[in-house]
Amino acid sequence: MAYFPFYIDINNKIFLVVGGGKIALGKIKVLLKFEAIIIVIAPNICEEIYKIKKFHDEKNSKEQIILYNREFRDEDILAAEIIIAATDNKLLNSHISEVCKRNNKMVNVVDVKEECSFVFPAIIKNQELVVSIATGGNSPAMAAKIKRDIEKYIPEYYGELIEVLGEQREYIKKEVPNTEYRKQVYNELIALAQLYGRNITTEEIENIISKYKV
Repeated sequence: MAYFPFYIDINNKIFLVVGGGKIALGKIKVLLKFEAIIIVIAPNICEEIYKIKKFHDEKNSKEQIILYNREFRDEDILAAEIIIAATDNKLLNSHISEVCKRNNKMVNVVDVKEECSFVFPAIIKNQELVVSIATGGNSPAMAAKIKRDIEKYIPEYYGELIEVLGEQREYIKKEVPNTEYRKQVYNELIALAQLYGRNITTEEIENIISKYKV
């Protein structure tokens, strides 16, 4: 079954990650890129997770990672909106999935797609540009391979370009009210960036807009 790619804002959303090893670490790193708040519960939490917490505590005013060095309890799921079971105990992971589903909580069980209500895609992120690749949970290795292939064709400046186009969107809409002309403005701006392999300047934006002003 193919999964629908449903993009949501998880800024300040609370995630519970049960597990403190390398797999949990990978999920935590991805979630941090999107400013989620992460609760980690495990009797043994790896040193890398402690280091990431320290780094983010020093960098941010808010506590983004909360660690509990203990065993999972069923009521722990009530503190979070989305749960990730990332332990090396298959029976515990399965139990977490059952508890979550009984309580209508979204849950991801690492490497067991039948027990998931959502899957983690392979993700490419460059500022506001996000590309996700999923294989329905069938082959994370294939998703990772496709991700590497796609990354080769996404220039580094695309993130900055998208940010500038977003910032200029209302201005361009005001200056070029005609929909077809406005499409042409965007096409020329993108083509110009691709031609020079860099972000566009304010002067270049103004020059192209001036060609289509009514």
